[in-house]
Amino acid sequence: MGLLHIAATALALNGVSAVPAPQGGNAPAAKYCDASTTICYSEWVSPEKIAYRVAIPENATATADFDVLLQIQAPSTVGWAGIAWGGVMVNNPLTVAWPSGQSVVVSSRLATARTYPTAYAGATYTVLPGTVANSTHWTLNVLAKGVTKWGSGAGTRLNPSSTAVSFAYAQSRTGPSEPANNQSRFGIHNSRAKWSHNLAEAKISDFAAQVAKLSGTAA
Repeated sequence: MGLLHIAATALALNGVSAVPAPQGGNAPAAKYCDASTTICYSEWVSPEKIAYRVAIPENATATADFDVLLQIQAPSTVGWAGIAWGGVMVNNPLTVAWPSGQSVVVSSRLATARTYPTAYAGATYTVLPGTVANSTHWTLNVLAKGVTKWGSGAGTRLNPSSTAVSFAYAQSRTGPSEPANNQSRFGIHNSRAKWSHNLAEAKISDFAAQVAKLSGTAA
């Protein structure tokens, strides 16, 4: 997934707090429960210690798009990190994040070829509390919409009951030249890889309640 020179849609929260270090290594997706929110994710950790954590509704089906709670947590040495929801760079939603001061920027992109990815309006992100950066780590917490179904043909949707969904990631040690600028460009990845993610383990029964609590809209 060569995420080349991706421009960003900046969505950030101000403030900084202690950010725990990602756990694990280059291992299969496993369960991770966030002590601060009690949300349990299905987690995969890259060799660079970038944690990609996903939680989805228990009633999600493969026939329709479903929302995703996504957490990306990375050491401060990571300039940017991205995930390809279809397991390749081309023709599926790309989510990219990087630190900017005490905030984190998220970008929605899609590439129709192995060239410059353009803005992708088919996916939207709501940045949630806990999105912070400090001197050791940065964390992005978002509610993602439009990343699980991006077409009508085979291979254009995620199966929420699968234990081996193909995802891909890329990362660079060098961040964008203008981190706070939502049009900033940045260079090619230093590393990339695919992994099989256990989406069945990502299901949580209280998904809607957790989203409402995180977004401050709980009754």
